[in-house]
Amino acid sequence: MITYDTGSKHKEKIRASHKRSHELGVEKEREQPSKILSEKALKLSRERNQRLISIAGPFVQLLHEFVAESGFIILLTDEKGFILEMAGHKEILEDIKPYNLIPGASMDEESTGANAISIALHENSAIQVTGEEHYIKVFHKWSCSAAPIHDERGNIMGCLNISGYKDKVYPHILGLIVASVKAIELQFKSSFSEMRQKEAYSFVSQILNTLEFGVLGTDTTGKIRRANDITSKLLRLPAEQIENKNLEDFIADWPRLFTQVKKNEIILDEEVQMNRFGFRDTFNMSVYPLTGSDGTINGSVVTLRDMKRVYKMVNKYTGMEARYNFDDLIGESDEMKRIIEYCKNISDSPSTVLIQGESGTGKEVLAQSIHNYSSRRDNGFVALNCGAIPETLIESELFGYTEGAFTSAKKGGKPGKFELANGGTLFLDEIGEMSTDMQVKLLRALQERAITRVGGEKHIPVDVRIIAATNRNLLQEIKKGRFRQDLYYRLSVIPVYIPPLRKRREDIPMLINFFLNLKSVKLRKQLPDMDNRLFKKLVYYDWAGNVRELENFIEKYVNLDGNLRLADEFLSADAHQAENDNQQEIKSESEEKPKDVVVKDPSSVVSLIELEKDAIQRAVEIYSRNMTKVAKALGISRNALYQKIKKYDLDI
Repeated sequence: MITYDTGSKHKEKIRASHKRSHELGVEKEREQPSKILSEKALKLSRERNQRLISIAGPFVQLLHEFVAESGFIILLTDEKGFILEMAGHKEILEDIKPYNLIPGASMDEESTGANAISIALHENSAIQVTGEEHYIKVFHKWSCSAAPIHDERGNIMGCLNISGYKDKVYPHILGLIVASVKAIELQFKSSFSEMRQKEAYSFVSQILNTLEFGVLGTDTTGKIRRANDITSKLLRLPAEQIENKNLEDFIADWPRLFTQVKKNEIILDEEVQMNRFGFRDTFNMSVYPLTGSDGTINGSVVTLRDMKRVYKMVNKYTGMEARYNFDDLIGESDEMKRIIEYCKNISDSPSTVLIQGESGTGKEVLAQSIHNYSSRRDNGFVALNCGAIPETLIESELFGYTEGAFTSAKKGGKPGKFELANGGTLFLDEIGEMSTDMQVKLLRALQERAITRVGGEKHIPVDVRIIAATNRNLLQEIKKGRFRQDLYYRLSVIPVYIPPLRKRREDIPMLINFFLNLKSVKLRKQLPDMDNRLFKKLVYYDWAGNVRELENFIEKYVNLDGNLRLADEFLSADAHQAENDNQQEIKSESEEKPKDVVVKDPSSVVSLIELEKDAIQRAVEIYSRNMTKVAKALGISRNALYQKIKKYDLDI
């Protein structure tokens, strides 16, 4: 609050200022301020006081227009008394030039002795100083009225002063100064509030723009008042073409939804579609009513999420992600190397892939590897076992369903595997188990690259790469009328066949070593020794369950610390082979090799040490001395590899 005094208090302030001026050594005959800022220092001072100048400057001009023609000058100083702005009657400005009262001159007591500005700043109150109340004589013909200017926190920012010849000054001039300063201080408070609002607005905007989903606010009519940057990306429009438009312009279903909002109902995870500029997008929308203190609806906050991103998140947290890469395919046979190289080459193709092979050969591992090697790797890998789902449910699993499609349908419906895999890969395992009726619907979806949910009518475009797999001979299934020929050719654009383990026995030693090390770590068991007889038995055994059966056997072997009875484990070999879908092929192959390998020539027995030496040397040769790849292929760590090389004194 601005105060000013008259009478004894006024005289006391004048005397105190004169005393300080004398003690500071100010000469009464001094004609110019002793302190004047250089041009550079004045520029810096004006920059530092820009807020004061921008707010008080217009009042200086207003006072100038009001009193200049009456023979007055107006001074605006900073908090130390240095002049920042000047305005006034031309003749008066000319009269004071010899006294060097210019922008940058100091009006404090040390520079010019007692005056209205110095006292107002020192006493923090408004004051009028007239004639000989000034300390130096050149000011005796003047009457000056000044008041300190405070910011919104009460800190002194500067001083406003009106000066004129003493015979023309009236007491109301001080009141004019006080009123002007009050107006300036109100502007400080107002600008501070506005600044805080802008800062808050900017802060909230920055937060909204860091969100990974669209956020927009509407008024009670549905008009968009504010939208964050992600909303612009989702709607493919700049913010200025979104704000002040009605949300109905973008989402046709908005009137129905807004009717619920007006009833103060929250809408959660509603799927809405938008058709604009030839694009058809599906969004996940939630709407929250904004209510006033009296309970009236003032508008709403709307969130929009791209369904592709929603599905990607669903896939991430439901485990529908590809975990395997080509490096996880263990094998050094020429056939496996050829398959891996072939699949790497076709990984980025959008064409469908049909992987055929017996159960346990690693069809899904290969499918995941293809996905992770492609440009779709950052999107979902969604798998569906067509043989594990009842025929009545497989359609809704693949295509999803709408609300009310059947009795137990979820509210809002549910997306199917095609939508969840949008932008990624859909792996259809055991495709040969799918019913012919379902095959027709799958074929239509592949041809149209769009699906329709069960119970719905809308065509939903999908961008999905299909990889199918089967352990059946589909050509034979076609002859039997159990598989559609047109679907077969649609799926087998890129056919891949994984041979059974018995046809690539050179991979078995590497798989044994790999699984021994893997299972011992997983089960926290010591790596068990394996005698030569069992090792050879495993190599020549016709693994009906292929890699999966071998892995399970090694896990059992490690669990029992290697104390398996060879006879107990392999007496049922015939039973295992009978379960194989390719029994005839296995039978003919078994006739060439006895099921129980009986070594009659003792000299043909090779020790495990020799086998291990040979495996290391072969791996080093195959991988061109790349020890990281060698260790991985052998299923051991690099340290263990170097220890074995040293132990066996291998020249590598």
